[in-house]
Amino acid sequence: MSGIEKKRTSVLDPFLLQSITQVFSQTPATVIASPSDLLAQLSVNTPTTSSSIEIISDLPQLDLSNRQNQLSSITKQTPLLTLNHEFQLPTPTPKRSSNFLKGCKWSPDGLCLLTNSDDNQLRVFEIPCDRLPLNEDLNAVLHLQEPELIYDFQWYPYMDSSQSDTCFIFSSCRDNPVHLFDAYTGQVRASYKAFNHLEELVAAHSLGFELQSGRLYCGYDRIIRAFDIQRPGPCIGQWNTFDKANNIYQSGIISCLSFNSQIPGMYAAGSYAKSIGIYGDMNGELIAVLHGHVGGITHIQFSPDGNQLYSGARKDGMILCWDMRNLGEILHTFQRHVGTNQRIYFDFDPSFTTLVTGNSNGHVLGWDVNNPSTPILDFLAHNDCTNGISIHPKKPLLATSSGQRRFAGDIPVTMSEDEDEENFYAELNVKKIPRENCVKIWPFIK
Repeated sequence: MSGIEKKRTSVLDPFLLQSITQVFSQTPATVIASPSDLLAQLSVNTPTTSSSIEIISDLPQLDLSNRQNQLSSITKQTPLLTLNHEFQLPTPTPKRSSNFLKGCKWSPDGLCLLTNSDDNQLRVFEIPCDRLPLNEDLNAVLHLQEPELIYDFQWYPYMDSSQSDTCFIFSSCRDNPVHLFDAYTGQVRASYKAFNHLEELVAAHSLGFELQSGRLYCGYDRIIRAFDIQRPGPCIGQWNTFDKANNIYQSGIISCLSFNSQIPGMYAAGSYAKSIGIYGDMNGELIAVLHGHVGGITHIQFSPDGNQLYSGARKDGMILCWDMRNLGEILHTFQRHVGTNQRIYFDFDPSFTTLVTGNSNGHVLGWDVNNPSTPILDFLAHNDCTNGISIHPKKPLLATSSGQRRFAGDIPVTMSEDEDEENFYAELNVKKIPRENCVKIWPFIK
């Protein structure tokens, strides 16, 4: 693939797009009822037939080899707390040599830390933030066991530890419905089920919350489904993202979701087919499909004012900042190293001035959101892939998690005739990388 990549933005209806984007340019801080109400107020003459436009431009070329030369210095930091013991137990799968982490998330009230690991467990840790640094390892206060591989996990957005009826964790795993766990007892309180055209149970690959309506949105293979959180069971609505009858569509598995806080019902959906769909309301009205990544989308997030959308992908060294006021335009490109198919998270500080992400080489990088040229934060957090990043909502603390899938045994194996030589030697090189499967809490110094 050439060094210069093309991005292509497909918009279903330019008149609808113009109406939606005027919200951000005229009244960026005003919350409206819905995009449909806005269209009625603007009295836009929308044609009956769909049209499409394409904007093609060049993306900046990555130059990761010279990134170290651009840094004036690399910060050296010491973790305040390391959680190691819980993740060293071997996994049930005999071919894997050890467990590894796949992400961590602070609770909305900042009292607990939730982790996801390859042994199909979600663990809840109570972190003594007022007594850090702590020279001891902590055990999880709660283990939430899923029967299969966990695809996505989320805290309930209004979680408050002082109110037990808000302490919930949502989890989605392979071949199972979405589970709602009680964060006090660990019991499954509710399940949200979805079925395909053969009446077979299908699992959600991503979870997202629309706070105004109290709905849980889930991403499936070319389908987005909505559930009423207070009414467990089947979905209350579903919308196909792939339609051969339309020229513009979004294909692939919906891997991540993010809702715009300024326009209720507007959300973005990332796909493993390397596209991002912008949907105009809760009924799945597609506004635009954005193309710019060279790998499948793994994480997306709107800015608090709704003006920007940030996206990251697997085997893709770019975090792109999309301008929602002019869809198709990329405001900034942040460069990181992502060499595997892992989901490597990024996060923002509460003031939304700093973007922080992990790296496949174990580093943590941070930038001013308006200046992607030179990182303001760069330190080696782990001797393995740093995949999880979560900034404390109230205190200057940063949580990171590390690890990646490895296979048992370090004895070289004779390559078969049908085995790819490049992949064979790449696997041998992976075995030489030090393993570090743990969670670390750092002081967040910008």
